[in-house]
Amino acid sequence: MNTTDFKNLVTRYLAGKTTVEEEEQLLKYYDHLQERNILWDIEKMGNEDEVKNRLYDNALNEISRRENLNKRGTVRSIFSNWKVAAAIVTIVSAGLFFYMKPPGLPVAKVEEKTKPVQNDVPPGGNKAILTLADGSEIILDNAQDGTLTTQGNIAVSKSKDGQLIYKVGNNRPSTGTTEPVFNTIKTPVGGQYQVILSDNTKVWLNASSSIRFPATFTGNYRSVEIEGEAYFEVAADKKRPFKVLSDGQVIEVLGTHFNVNAYRDENKVKTTLLEGSVKISSGAVSNIIKPGQQAQLVRGKESFHVINIDPEEAVAWKNGLFMFDDEDIHSILRKISRWYGVEVIYQDPDINEKFGGTVSRFENVSQVLKILEVTGTIHFKIDPGDASGKGRRIIVMK
Repeated sequence: MNTTDFKNLVTRYLAGKTTVEEEEQLLKYYDHLQERNILWDIEKMGNEDEVKNRLYDNALNEISRRENLNKRGTVRSIFSNWKVAAAIVTIVSAGLFFYMKPPGLPVAKVEEKTKPVQNDVPPGGNKAILTLADGSEIILDNAQDGTLTTQGNIAVSKSKDGQLIYKVGNNRPSTGTTEPVFNTIKTPVGGQYQVILSDNTKVWLNASSSIRFPATFTGNYRSVEIEGEAYFEVAADKKRPFKVLSDGQVIEVLGTHFNVNAYRDENKVKTTLLEGSVKISSGAVSNIIKPGQQAQLVRGKESFHVINIDPEEAVAWKNGLFMFDDEDIHSILRKISRWYGVEVIYQDPDINEKFGGTVSRFENVSQVLKILEVTGTIHFKIDPGDASGKGRRIIVMK
């Protein structure tokens, strides 16, 4: 398909004159343009933003129309065209697509034109504060790239892509027996950051999280403490196990990849394993989990519940996504609250719908809320707060 054919196909699609096969061709070609980074030809293909917005809104309306028909029992099979419309939503909006569970519930009608949203809230970014052993603080989002400080044989530097690096001088590990010097990195709401520890272990911190660690590891263990959520890629060292202390539990590994969700406003501490092996202990109880498993520790109880999950869901935040699978709206909005730095207010305390799907974390909050609203069962209002953004709120309505 050339660009002229693509424009003609878009026009016919928006007029409702395409077949299912043509809709699939349209979808595949648009996907091809995105993957290949092919420049948009305005003369042959029209205004890109207009085409994208019209495709997006038309696709959402198609989902709405067909799900309402299905609810009334007037359509036996909507799956094929529904999938095409949903896939167009996914591509045009950079991964913004939600479905509602259970299916068949009423769906909101989407306006024909995409309009700028008043009081919109931008996404979070690379923000954190480094607190050194002497109590001094470095605001990493304001600090210049390059070496920030030195601590004994360790040079601490910041890269331009939101990464803090602890590097041992002359590439030799420290063998000193002196007391370790501890640092802390803390991300605010709307912040994230990555740190490479002195043993080359990589740690990603989610919003409103922190990690306390020694500038250089000494002794028989490598030990750190976290609050909130962190993803670890632990450097292998058979002689020195790596320990992560979080709320009520201890994780011990030799070298592996795992995610820990230990936010204090969640009722469970969740540890998800992607590679290797992990031993988790709480008091006198311990458990070993395998890749693809998640250990859930209920707060106040020394017992684990192990389930099989898709690990990509647990680490989606690290990859720039919100990913949910039949997750209740309260849990979803806690994640949105941390990332966008907003308070969430429920007008109706009985709101308890569940959703599934994937959303880019780098869209404005209005885009995320708009997709949730497509279900027609829930609506949102954004309160901007004061001029500095303080007091920003999302009000949840039925």
